[in-house]
Formats: sequence, structure tokens, C-alpha cells
Amino acid sequence: MTAQLTVPQHNLFLVASDKGGVGKSLLSVAVADWLSLAGNPPSVIQIDRQRRLAEALGGDVLTIASDPAAARANPEMEVQRFSPLLERIEQAHPTSPVLIDVGAGEGDRFAAWAALVDLEEDLSEWGIQSHIIVPFLAEAESIRQAGLTIERLQKALPCALLYLVENRRDGRLSKQHTQSSAAEAAKEFLDPWLKKSTRLVLPAIPAGSWRTFESSNCRFIDVVDMTTAETMELTGLPRAESKIARGDVSQWLISMLDQFDRIFTIKEPQL
Repeated sequence: MTAQLTVPQHNLFLVASDKGGVGKSLLSVAVADWLSLAGNPPSVIQIDRQRRLAEALGGDVLTIASDPAAARANPEMEVQRFSPLLERIEQAHPTSPVLIDVGAGEGDRFAAWAALVDLEEDLSEWGIQSHIIVPFLAEAESIRQAGLTIERLQKALPCALLYLVENRRDGRLSKQHTQSSAAEAAKEFLDPWLKKSTRLVLPAIPAGSWRTFESSNCRFIDVVDMTTAETMELTGLPRAESKIARGDVSQWLISMLDQFDRIFTIKEPQL
């Protein structure tokens, strides 16, 4: 008898941070690719003015655009705006996991809505395990927003599993001086969650290797499957450099898939 890794279908992955530019979209695409490779392509929801995730993943991505000014004028619009989200979760959960990307500035509004409609009750009724995934950089404001995002979402979804993702694009938090603003912010805003959360690392992709692929709205799994000729045409790089860029992206994806396999999958015995 052997054990096989499987990804439970009844899962909701919520990628969020109220700070922009911390790697939410990058992380969301990686989670979507991992789920797709595992045979469970997710139903995707994006709460943002931008359509970056929809452009990258294509297909039937539900985009809930933000309109803070209108919401302040008519608070009831917040409930109406998020209603399609609940309908999508209900429709998807019997056969597909759900992936929600919460854009910068939307975490507080989403958490307020989730508490108002008691989203936790619905998830429990449908047998859905929720996962709150929050990326951060080794930078004080990014760390502060990560801690606040977890606090808000955890109150709305108390049964959710928590994950802190260190984006090492600008360096490692552990390399910061103990009296730096980033280290001080980590003590105040991240330390209270460390024992309650699982840590992941978002490695830095070598400079320039992902930029062209990202601007062309590529998925990681698309890049890995490209031929050298296709890579050269897309990037405009010479043969050697295009192969290096594709290899950098492939190695980055392997690192992320290994981490996802370790923390999200379950082992089921196979005869």
C-alpha cells in the first residue's frame, strides 16, 4: 500500500493583504497553477479594480470591482457588490476549490461583509476549509498591513487556517537589524500570529526573468511548457538568455509547488 498526495476539493484559498505590490497576484497565480496541476482547477474570484488575475488565468474569473466612494454614499451597495461571491462559492464547492484574490484596500471591506453575512456559517455547512494566505515584504508598512489583514480576516473567519508568506524580493526579514523599522514592525504585528500560522517563502525570481512573461499575462505552467523558440519570440532574448529566463521561472515554480504540497495536501492510502 502506498500513499498518494491529494488536494481536497472542499477548500477556499484566500490570498490577501491591504498593501499593494507585495506579491498577491504572483502568489495567486502560483496557487491556481498548483491546483490545476493537481487536477483540481479552482473557481477564481478577484476583488479588485485591476483585472490582472483575470488576464493571467483567463477563463471564468469573477471580478468584483471596488468602488469605495459609492460604498460610502450607500453602505448597502457593499452587500450587493459581494453577493455574487457567495453564489460562486456555493456553485463551485461540490466539484472545485475556490481561490479568492483580495486586492489592496479591500481586506477590511471584505472582512466586514464576511462577518455581516456570517460567511463562516455557510463554509461550515458546505464542509469547506478556508485558508487565509497573507504575503509580506521585509518592509515595515508591508509587515504592519499583513498583521492587520490577518487580524481582520481571522475575526470574520475564525476557523480559517493561517499562512504568512515572506516575499524575499527585497531581501530577508531575518537579515534586518533588530532595531530596524521592519524588525520592530514584525515584533508588533507578526509575532502574535507566528504560533497560529504556517510560514512559507516566496523566493525572489532573478531580475528580469519573470518581467516579460508577466507583462504578457503568462501563467507559470505556460512558461514551463514553452519551447525555446516560443520563449525567444515572446521575450525577444537571444537563445541562451531565453533558456535561462525560462529555467529561472521553472525553478521558482518547483519551489512553490513543493511548499504547497507540504502544507496543503493530505495523504490518502492507495492500494
